[in-house]
Amino acid sequence: MNKQLTETTSFYRQVKNPNPEFIPEDGKDTLPFCEKIREKAAGFTQRVEFQTLVAMSIARGERKRRPPLLRVRALEASLQALCHYFNPLANRVGASLTTMSIRCGLATEKKRLSITRFTGACHTLEQLKLITYNTEYDKEIGSYIPTDITFTPLMWQILDVSEEAVAAARRSRVEWENQQREKKGLPRAGVDDLISAAWSYVRERFRKYHKSRLEHGLKRYRARKDAPRSRKEIEQLVRLQLQKEIRNGRFF
Repeated sequence: MNKQLTETTSFYRQVKNPNPEFIPEDGKDTLPFCEKIREKAAGFTQRVEFQTLVAMSIARGERKRRPPLLRVRALEASLQALCHYFNPLANRVGASLTTMSIRCGLATEKKRLSITRFTGACHTLEQLKLITYNTEYDKEIGSYIPTDITFTPLMWQILDVSEEAVAAARRSRVEWENQQREKKGLPRAGVDDLISAAWSYVRERFRKYHKSRLEHGLKRYRARKDAPRSRKEIEQLVRLQLQKEIRNGRFF
């Protein structure tokens, strides 16, 4: 009886995946620098540094208590994902929250996909002053664009990574980017230009993808709506649409 009671009470489960683990995608390697900081970040939540940061956060009034066990486990897996997708050139994480949440096993789906556990872990890291977390709503595409997550100097101190190592990784990426530009016949670019391009690449790629999906959805909606209509009715609708565009100066 005691053995059965121990087995039932020792398994802590309040979520779908109580033991999340970051699993990189097959066939997509990361930078050696990112592998090194992943190794340094392993077991971070069990260290004295983590306990100290939590105590400082409580002293500042930002938290009331230590994060619960499930949040600590999610934080451990999330930190591994952030290190894996880190871009030393732009000092930002280059993957979306949804991608990282799925790779960590923190995403759940009933009627729609939920990444609440991963975003909660990121907010905890932000409270501990280890990352900066900034998101923005884009009215043009009607959704949030990929969140900007950067590592603070305190993060490098916790990971025991010197500023020289971070600068060396950035110089290496700058040289690699310029080599790729030379192969395409483009001139070499400066560090500031490459950093600006790295920051805008994620957002522009996201906007381009969602615009294409929105246009595809509108085409399917119009096709379903026009299916029962006759040819004359469709011609009349097209004629009215062209007249409207001519009045608005969108069609010449």
